[in-house]
Amino acid sequence: MKLHLASNRIGFALLLMTLCSAGHAMPVKHLQVRIVTGSTDLSAGSYVELRIYQAGKDVRRLPLTHGENWPRDSTRIIPLNLSEALDPRDVLRFSLYYRAASVTAPPWQVIAADIDLSAGRGPPELLLDATLSGEIDRQGELATLERDVSTLICASDADCDDHRSCNGRERCAPRSAGADARGCLRGTPVACPVNQVCSEGKGCVGAPLPAAASK
Repeated sequence: MKLHLASNRIGFALLLMTLCSAGHAMPVKHLQVRIVTGSTDLSAGSYVELRIYQAGKDVRRLPLTHGENWPRDSTRIIPLNLSEALDPRDVLRFSLYYRAASVTAPPWQVIAADIDLSAGRGPPELLLDATLSGEIDRQGELATLERDVSTLICASDADCDDHRSCNGRERCAPRSAGADARGCLRGTPVACPVNQVCSEGKGCVGAPLPAAASK
């Protein structure tokens, strides 16, 4: 009986680890940026931008300021909605780009800055498990260390799974033509009958055409 309970506990722990790992790897369309400022104000008119560098893709440039002043020793929580989902597995590094409003402005001090993939809707899941800290001169970037591209290469089909069924099953095939930077091949989208569409978790839904009308 004790052996059975121990086995169940181990199985449950492994399941939790798998779920947490899968959740962290899933593409996201909502982020939450947290920035803790230091002993200098960010003067009105200065510009701060989040830059996300992904393997095989253009740099994402996401403005974080809109002309406002950020007081010293403050915390900014900035939600971001992405037009295209971000896959954390593709990210090589991220940075804060800063451009001062004045050429006489002192360096801007960042005590801490990170990106929460859960967007504040659950336990924090930091992008690259990284927090930025440092000073940025009148114009420049404060960036995380860059990941080794070789660590991005998939080892199994599960590494390529985007957890969406309607766009087909992705495969890990690094040597194949058409593979992306991680070595993944896109799946073949589900082809539904006429007058039906593919719905995630439900498959093809909609009213099928009558047999006579489909001839």
